[in-house]
Amino acid sequence: MRRIHHKFLMTLGIILILFGGFGWSFTYVYDHRPCDNLSGYCDIDFQTGVDKNGRVDSATLTILDYRYSSAKLLPALTMICDDTVFDMEAAVRYTPPSYSIAFFNDKTTLKNTNKLFVEFPHEAFDAILNADVITIQFSYDNGDKISLPLSEPDMDYWRSHLK
Repeated sequence: MRRIHHKFLMTLGIILILFGGFGWSFTYVYDHRPCDNLSGYCDIDFQTGVDKNGRVDSATLTILDYRYSSAKLLPALTMICDDTVFDMEAAVRYTPPSYSIAFFNDKTTLKNTNKLFVEFPHEAFDAILNADVITIQFSYDNGDKISLPLSEPDMDYWRSHLK
């Protein structure tokens, strides 16, 4: 009887170790997902505002990133248009994960939400319109750094809104 109890506890321990390893590796891989462009890594929303004459007078970018890590975005963003660098201050908001099964959402359930909002300076408008490659960089308070280019469809979308 004692031997059966010992085997059961050993089996249970091994299963828990395997589940723990799988859980840690899954969340680590998800938080450090490999992507070749910004919209593949996170949700982005680029918007422009116009003045009373119909000319673009503001451009903003919102980044929404859902992670298992509780790391928070730092309130800064760097945009590199070819060789021109724009360092900007940003507003950030961190929302802890939802644990509600009743209101399950694949983006927010068990994941932390980081939202970054930045307004581009007017000098950046021409650089965006003329750039061959636009790279966006931002960082987390745990040292993670993200540096990804825009995809061609995203660049076309940004340019069409700035014209």
